[in-house]
Amino acid sequence: MLLCFLAHSQEAENLGSYAEVSIIPRLDLNPYYSSEDSKLGFTHGNSSVYTLFEGSVGEHFSWTLANHWISSLNVPASDEFNYAWPYKYLGYSDCTNWIDYCKVDLTFGNWAFTLGKDCLSTLGFEYEDWDWDVHFDLTTPFWDAVAAYQWGAKVAYTVADATTFSLQMTSSPYGEHPFASGLWAYSFQWRGEYGWFEPIWSYSAFQFDKSNGAFQNIVSLGNKFNFSDEFNFVLDWTGSFVKSEWQSEYSSFNQFRGVFTYAPSDRFDIALHGIFYKAFEADLESRLGVVAQFYPLKDSQDLRLHAGFTYFISEKVPSLTVGARYDIRIKCW
Repeated sequence: MLLCFLAHSQEAENLGSYAEVSIIPRLDLNPYYSSEDSKLGFTHGNSSVYTLFEGSVGEHFSWTLANHWISSLNVPASDEFNYAWPYKYLGYSDCTNWIDYCKVDLTFGNWAFTLGKDCLSTLGFEYEDWDWDVHFDLTTPFWDAVAAYQWGAKVAYTVADATTFSLQMTSSPYGEHPFASGLWAYSFQWRGEYGWFEPIWSYSAFQFDKSNGAFQNIVSLGNKFNFSDEFNFVLDWTGSFVKSEWQSEYSSFNQFRGVFTYAPSDRFDIALHGIFYKAFEADLESRLGVVAQFYPLKDSQDLRLHAGFTYFISEKVPSLTVGARYDIRIKCW
């Protein structure tokens, strides 16, 4: 379907068609001190290479294809998985692989239909940023643990250009293989833009056991408060509730994420982050951080220099990151 539309793209240029490829390398350095060896060293943090291919044909059809080719992160989803080579796990739905987005969007008036691999409609504002822009030390446990990109479909309806309601059905992030596992995820989401207040609220049910139909129920309340053009505050709360036939009561998981951002210009911003979470029976854990971002190119945010400091309060461990991300854009038409 995508190739068919691309073949006829030249005929639709007068309808606002475009296509653009981006190659997005990112380099991070995380210096550290080893007390055991009494040595200084560094890791490569979220160093990675992504590509993004997006565009539209006419006013009704658009597509997004985002690939995560390689990452220096060494974070296993299980003993056999390693995110440093995500292309190895193309057939899995319970971990990140080399395809993030692979979706087409059809828009007719106030209705929008999405088919393909898309981001789950949950987690408030934390899923709003592209992965290559995220500072991994300041992500929540839910963001870390759940494979965000799943195959499925979504239908959305927009009211007066300010309120959007959507229903989504995808493969479950708890199934090993999409569709073959027979596990599904369902989400309802409300998004709005009301001047100083922007909500992204959702309810989701992720199936994790086919034999008894057990679901993980997730409520996410994302709230953005725009105090002015320079100041905004984001507060995300996500609560997860699980009940299976062998449990007499619901077990719960709660996390809060607060981000206060000051952006005096398009070329510079600084943000204070706070994350607090309590996973089921575990103790409360938290971390605080600050991230500064600078865009040195005039009238462009393609090149970003960034520096961040995170303090893991529970572990009493500091973390420092410096790096750069460059978006190399190639216009196709």
